[in-house]
Amino acid sequence: MTVAMTLFSIMESLNGNQLVGESKIVEKRSEVRRKQNQQEKTNKKQERPRHHPLFIIWGVLLVVLLMVAVTFNQTLLSTRFVDHEITHTNLSSMIMDTVDNNLSQYGISTAAISDKEANKLITQAVNQVYSGQEIDLNLQPVLGGINQSASQAAEQYGVELPNSITSGIGSEISGAVNSQLNTPEVKQIANAISIAKNVAHLVMVISLIGLGLMMLIAILKKNFSRVFSWIGLWSVIIVYVLVIIFSQLIIQAGKRYPDYSSLTAQLSTDFHAQTLNYWLFLLVLTLLLFIWRIVSRFLKKR
Repeated sequence: MTVAMTLFSIMESLNGNQLVGESKIVEKRSEVRRKQNQQEKTNKKQERPRHHPLFIIWGVLLVVLLMVAVTFNQTLLSTRFVDHEITHTNLSSMIMDTVDNNLSQYGISTAAISDKEANKLITQAVNQVYSGQEIDLNLQPVLGGINQSASQAAEQYGVELPNSITSGIGSEISGAVNSQLNTPEVKQIANAISIAKNVAHLVMVISLIGLGLMMLIAILKKNFSRVFSWIGLWSVIIVYVLVIIFSQLIIQAGKRYPDYSSLTAQLSTDFHAQTLNYWLFLLVLTLLLFIWRIVSRFLKKR
């Protein structure tokens, strides 16, 4: 009896030790799995390094500055853009009225200047202002017709005008026209344009160099799409707000110069339309970066 009880206790002891051993094995396996999961999470974090927020902030700043410089160079600082705006507003009529008024003082028909000649004079004035020069219109093609008209008018009274008189009248008209066009406002605009063009070119160079370095860093760290997608998103929002602000500022500037109100109104409209094209380009690039991120994640999971 005693022997049987002893054997039974030994069997129970062995079974208990076996259960304890199995539980320890289970605990060890769960511990190993937990450590493996932690290691996998750590590896994923190491595979996706996060830039400091200042990196993205600097990227947004450089992109916004580049967009502003490019849009201004292609609109308000472009002679082609401004020439097109002027020839389609009443400012061209004002310039031609100045010329016609001086012609009428000498009894010369105000129809002496054709529309084609008028557009040439406006283009010439815009190019001179955007080059930082005073307006000095070449009126020789017009003055040639004036000399002929003056000589014909004098011949009706039996008077023949020497070339010196007609050339003197032409010089006087040319000087009067240019002096009236070279107003203090025009000179201020010319100086402001010259400074703005230099600043815009400098900003473009600095922004391109800065963005080039940031792209290189992002490519080396293998997170180009993630970083620049966020840079693009914030830049799209800020640039759109700036386009609206600049458009309103142009209208406000026109209120200071009532004579140019129609020009500034059209400038504001066309500036808004032109800059939206560059904004849409930035928006498309940003969307492509986000799509690239989604596709690359999907491919990694597979």
